[in-house]
Amino acid sequence: MNDAWSLADFVFVHAAALERPRLAGAVCHRLGVGKVAAAMALTARLHEGPRPRAVLLCGVAGAYPARHRRTPPPLGLASVGIVGSDLLADEGVATPEGFLDLGRSEPGPALVDVGPFAAAPELVQFAAQRLAVPIVRGATVSTCSGVDALSAARYAHTAADIETMEGAAVAAVCQRFGIPLLQLRAISNWTGDRERGEWDLAAAMAALQAALVRLFPAG
Repeated sequence: MNDAWSLADFVFVHAAALERPRLAGAVCHRLGVGKVAAAMALTARLHEGPRPRAVLLCGVAGAYPARHRRTPPPLGLASVGIVGSDLLADEGVATPEGFLDLGRSEPGPALVDVGPFAAAPELVQFAAQRLAVPIVRGATVSTCSGVDALSAARYAHTAADIETMEGAAVAAVCQRFGIPLLQLRAISNWTGDRERGEWDLAAAMAALQAALVRLFPAG
């Protein structure tokens, strides 16, 4: 087992107040909700210092349901996954032929690096050994998929497993600063029509906090 990482190596970042890790001794920083808030807040934090050895982003996420996927969802409600890669899923243009992201603009070169941004392999290995949970693909959006048509289109475009509003933005900042990132997400709902979402924030947060304790056991 890789024990080279400890609580003191990380700054823990999260979007909303309810997602704050409840780990004694953890250095936590609230970013705010959404890509812009997350990128600005993390950039400011890394400029101001002290510079951490690594960043751990944690919070809840929606998962693309079975009815929108080609394969069964790797995560169920109130389960936790390690995000192995994340991309900016809605930076682009809607065209009659479908969505064209700014990373694959034609003709001409890509306009924006939309990812996917890979998590640090050494951190993924560390977390996977301790938690024994799935490694999943993330899609980061500005508008959450609260209707079936958008959820199905997002899955078709990204083949992602989960959807958040900060993951790839945080990953892009970490890549720019050369700081390894680990992202943990607990599933609070299914994407798509909200009356079918089976929302349970409390259960998702309990699962996330329990995973963090397993990842960094006291003593």
